Amino acid sequence: MKTIALYDGTCSLCKETKRLSEKLDWLKQVEWISLQEYERNLNSISFSKQDLRKELHIITPAGDIKKGYYAVRRLLRHFPATFLFSVLLYIPFTPIIGNPIYQWIAKNRHKFLKKKCDDGSCSL
Repeated sequence: MKTIALYDGTCSLCKETKRLSEKLDWLKQVEWISLQEYERNLNSISFSKQDLRKELHIITPAGDIKKGYYAVRRLLRHFPATFLFSVLLYIPFTPIIGNPIYQWIAKNRHKFLKKKCDDGSCSL
């Protein structure tokens, strides 16, 4: 079973993250599903629509849920090119810095790809 990554299919930054991640996923360990598609289907795990749009969610093969910084950290562990970097993110106390950085990026994502977010899809 693969790790499932839920991303916002209307957000340019999210789609770009998915595109880059798929290039790094040489071993094909992650399945990317837009949260819009996920919400349309009956799934055993339900999330609030607001929570899904605030940060990346992943579901591990064991059924664990990781969100935001912890999801990114886990995804990077799957990719051979980023594995060593991901190890650094597991050093104690790195979430004290990493989590606020992730939250800031997620909150301000509409500013990063302005040219591709004309329809307001990147705002929370």
